[in-house]
Amino acid sequence: MKRPIKVLIFSVSIGAGHDSVAEAMAERLLAESPGSKVKIIDTIRYINGLLNKVVVGSYMETLRFTPRVWGYLYERVEQGERLIEFSQLLAKLLSTKICQLIAEFTPDVIITTHAFSTNLLGEMKCQGKVKPLLVSFVTDFHIHRVWISKGIDLYFIHSPDIATPLIQAGIKHEQIKPVGIPIRMQFAAHWGAQDLRKRFTTSGNPVVMVMGGGLGLGRMKTITKELLSHEQFAIVVVAGKNKRLYKRLEKRQDSQLHLFGYEKNIAEIIAACDLIVSKPGGVTSAEILALGKPLIIYAALPGQENRNATYLLEHNAAMKVKELAVLNKKLMELWQNQERLELMREKARILGSPLASKLAWREIWAYWD
Repeated sequence: MKRPIKVLIFSVSIGAGHDSVAEAMAERLLAESPGSKVKIIDTIRYINGLLNKVVVGSYMETLRFTPRVWGYLYERVEQGERLIEFSQLLAKLLSTKICQLIAEFTPDVIITTHAFSTNLLGEMKCQGKVKPLLVSFVTDFHIHRVWISKGIDLYFIHSPDIATPLIQAGIKHEQIKPVGIPIRMQFAAHWGAQDLRKRFTTSGNPVVMVMGGGLGLGRMKTITKELLSHEQFAIVVVAGKNKRLYKRLEKRQDSQLHLFGYEKNIAEIIAACDLIVSKPGGVTSAEILALGKPLIIYAALPGQENRNATYLLEHNAAMKVKELAVLNKKLMELWQNQERLELMREKARILGSPLASKLAWREIWAYWD
């Protein structure tokens, strides 16, 4: 057991992944260092509620209605065409409230799980406004330049083969810790798929899961409709916080379909399924990999998800289906090809890091102590 410490975690509630990593790190700390104090901050909302509505609202609307615009901006910034050099300006304009929080909470360690909070706190560290150990968790399978700040003491990333952007930016090798993407402790448990499957009233085989991250994005209604046209499948849909999708699918009276909303214990549901159809969000993909499940990518959002998809495909841990019309055919071909299916499972287990949060705290304590 480690002695109790105080930790501030700065996330941003855009999607569910960044908050999930924050929760995973807090959960692990409290399990291994009882008595520790952890406070998770939704950074933009904390600074200004109106700013949060504008930023988060604009981002979500762009992803829903004009995703190519997001993809274009993502590529431009990555190629070096910064729209505005934000970090120094933001640190000057927004640091006062953050400094007050740090002074009141007196953390031993500060963690960031989003590029915005990473740049903001990193610049504040460079300006001498942040004294505690400052660490950042990159939540994707690649590193976009917006994550990079010279003020970060330790960077936690998925694996050594994605570290190049950090090294090129002058971040020292010893500051880079390739431990995996932290996910909740439930994903390190041993689940009996057959026992879990008894809770489903669905008929069919294989059991195909459809999910779109915590927000339930990614053409899930269209995908589900297509899968239900194949009589052999049992379909498990996790709608997440997408209440509109849940209500629409709830109206269907189909013995093949088992519907969930937002589930805290998502690991046991994933473990009970054979094939997972999902968009490749960083944390969602990390959860699927940790359970050794084959990932079938149909609807990847431009930007970070396209990059995640490329990484997972190159490592043979996923399969991409580009056209809805062939989705059922491709799934059946995969299911009937046990050699390829087992290879994907093996590659998923290799890439998966169910103990990433434990490894991360080990590195933090070694550096901080």
